[in-house]
Amino acid sequence: MSTILSINNKLLSFRGRMSIGDENGAQLYDAAGQFALFNPTWTLRKSNQQIATVKRKLWPFWSLMWDIHSSVGDFQVKRKLFSWTRTYYVIGGKYDGAITKGNFWDLKFSVTHQNKAIASAKGKILSLRDTHSIEVHDDESDSEIFTTIMMVVLQLDRRDESNNSE
Repeated sequence: MSTILSINNKLLSFRGRMSIGDENGAQLYDAAGQFALFNPTWTLRKSNQQIATVKRKLWPFWSLMWDIHSSVGDFQVKRKLFSWTRTYYVIGGKYDGAITKGNFWDLKFSVTHQNKAIASAKGKILSLRDTHSIEVHDDESDSEIFTTIMMVVLQLDRRDESNNSE
């Protein structure tokens, strides 16, 4: 049986905050950025327990990469540059080789590992907040945590890109 999650950015948050809930609206995860001038560390929590930290690497400048330390292992996420769609590759950890790929308009995403679909996400078009509905196809609890981490990375990347374009 699949799990349905929803991720959205909280409005009017100084440091930045994301809420991840289930299909009934109950909050399951909370992601918050620490105050920093250039490169904040984001902490992902479930029931007030830290399950992951996400930090973007500042060097090298030509490569978008994030370091993740989590309960499902430590790994890196690298974004493919010069592509029509967003594509992220996982390096290291339990999900080494996993790919998160989006469509041209950043409204649909899929997470695959070893040619197996772990999750898929759809963005909501008419929404004040950046919101995605995520369906986790794999029943393993690590898959839900991994998918949540990947969606946080995706939202951070989209946020950074929109801030840089202004």
